[in-house]
Amino acid sequence: MRKALTLAVLLIITLPLVAGSVLQTFTPHYPRNLSMGGAAVASSRYEEVIFSNPALVGSDNSYLALPSFSFTLYNFNQLVQPGGVLDIFLTQGGDEAVNRALNQLINSIGAGESDVVSAQLSLGFISGFTGLSVDSGLRVHSTGAGGESSTLILDADFAISLAFALPVEINEHHSLSFGISAHLIFRGLTLADMYSSTPGGFTAGSIYDFYKQDDTLAGVLNQVPVAFGFAIPLNLGFTYEWRDIITAGLVVRNLNGRYHMQSYSGVNQLYYMLTGGYLGSVPPGNPEKGISFEADTDVTLDLGFAVSTPQGGVWDWIDMTLAFDLVDVWNLFARDLSTEGLISRIRTGVEISFMKTFDFRFGINSGYMSFGFTFDFQVFTIDFLYATLEYGETTGARPLDLFTIAFSLGFEK
Repeated sequence: MRKALTLAVLLIITLPLVAGSVLQTFTPHYPRNLSMGGAAVASSRYEEVIFSNPALVGSDNSYLALPSFSFTLYNFNQLVQPGGVLDIFLTQGGDEAVNRALNQLINSIGAGESDVVSAQLSLGFISGFTGLSVDSGLRVHSTGAGGESSTLILDADFAISLAFALPVEINEHHSLSFGISAHLIFRGLTLADMYSSTPGGFTAGSIYDFYKQDDTLAGVLNQVPVAFGFAIPLNLGFTYEWRDIITAGLVVRNLNGRYHMQSYSGVNQLYYMLTGGYLGSVPPGNPEKGISFEADTDVTLDLGFAVSTPQGGVWDWIDMTLAFDLVDVWNLFARDLSTEGLISRIRTGVEISFMKTFDFRFGINSGYMSFGFTFDFQVFTIDFLYATLEYGETTGARPLDLFTIAFSLGFEK
């Protein structure tokens, strides 16, 4: 125990020595966690624990997802309004409708940093105290003045993750668990140019030009510089449990989260160098390499607390979990100890499960509400999530809402 406490203290001390962030770290999009306000340290389950807190890997007996898929639209409220993108797609057809829908989508992009759309595909397996997952995600986000002049950035990730937990039984009521997860993450993202490490891409207005080309895919693949590389970050977790009712935990995320990147003149050029072939019907030009660079991502220390209903009695058909997280604790006390800084780091949520078939969730993330629900048909589940996230530097500066629908095929026990 003394050695474990010493290790935890050393990790906390060394956090400020980590270089500043250049890229966001890759974390799969989990509808359950986000609908509970982002709380995850002590309340995550199944495939969520591999990234959220590996010390929880042994909390559930077994889990298998073959596969799970999610799709997310951002700025959702504006897109579903009458005359919005979804209204046009659902009620109209033809090339003219596509042009109007593209115009609506481009004009909905606001100024500053934001997300536009994302998709994720995952496979997960947990047995005993070992977890394995394969996660891939594609994210389109934007920066700039908004509308047609916004820059769209494509960010693709592929991660292979392995997690282990070591339980320590104190007595029949109290237990501890230590966990570690390692993630081999391959990342590709568009750049401002092949001689710069700055994420960039193409203006939102140029979508029209790509769309009008005979081979739209080749236009994007051949003309937009990209960077490709990898990182092997580690997560360390710890939990304390009392009778499977109260759980407290902490997790240090993204240790060794440095990406080693190489830039190329386009996706097709990268593909040609790797395989000798090309994508689309238009061959790439002369393959070129740009600069190689390294990009750091933030290390965080998060704390969490959860209370769950006991087993037996009425709780066989109604389960409830309350969760509270305080994230990025080091930066809170070292750089941003204020009421606003505290509120921006609080994640809290509740989950109510009826007969292990229907789950309802509600949460508050940095002062913004979120909610979601799940239909569980034993081997098939469908999740819905609606949430608002802050993209500005302060709470209330730039909130952006999102809607996620997720499907999963597999089983849990």
